[in-house]
Amino acid sequence: MSTGARASQHRRSSRIILTLVLLIPALVHVFPILYMVSISLKTGSEIFRLPPTLLPEAWQLSNYIEALRSAPLLRFIFNSLVAAGLITVLQLLTSILAAYALARMKFRGQGIVLGVMLATMMIPGEVTMIPNYLTVAKLGLLDSFVGLIAPFAASGFGVFLLYQFFRQITVELEEAARLDGASRLRFLFQFMVPMSMPALIAFGVYAFVSAWNQYLWPLIVTQSQDMRTVQIGIGMFRSENESSSWGVIMAATTMLVLPGIMLFVATQKHFVRGLTMGGSKS
Repeated sequence: MSTGARASQHRRSSRIILTLVLLIPALVHVFPILYMVSISLKTGSEIFRLPPTLLPEAWQLSNYIEALRSAPLLRFIFNSLVAAGLITVLQLLTSILAAYALARMKFRGQGIVLGVMLATMMIPGEVTMIPNYLTVAKLGLLDSFVGLIAPFAASGFGVFLLYQFFRQITVELEEAARLDGASRLRFLFQFMVPMSMPALIAFGVYAFVSAWNQYLWPLIVTQSQDMRTVQIGIGMFRSENESSSWGVIMAATTMLVLPGIMLFVATQKHFVRGLTMGGSKS
């Protein structure tokens, strides 16, 4: 066997071994989700059968119908989609503008502003929860979409991530665009934003999933069932249906967590690319 063939075989073997090693933690993370879906399709007697079965003998889609009848799950999903979607859009917009100003515009105290922006990433969300609640309550925004969204309209992490990307874009490109009559905003949204799309997608997914998974803030700022979000809905559904079939509970949970999973699966390549590109100069 030639040296080239041996090297190719060695690379192939290494790739197979690496894939098998990576499959182990992947299966550990995916198994609870798959088992949740499996339980949602089982009958009550089959759920508690020993030894347990991974796949249902007969798929019980009636569990999903019963879950939709038992609680306003579609309303919970709609509320979370609106809140998470608007939070994502606002964080993207404010992060783009702030990152451009810090990366391209020279002004006094620029380093201090950037340092303060980074320092906000070190502050736990629980520290600002009481001041945010008092502000929202005084403005009469409790139990509303504005109250759910307003405290999360900006993100220090988003500013820092896009700041790193904007710094990689050459100044000469902007100078040429300015000489052709392009304004700062036109250059930002026509050139810099498309060139930084991997970072924007990565941060957009992160912002959406973070907003989708919020529990404590929606719990204290919403009061009526019509304004409850997905995470609150899961807790409400379980407490109100504790005596019913676990198949129905898991069917409800599956429907409530599915949008976030689908978003991440659809954008995972861009997400990984956006996070890994920030550390290297193009």
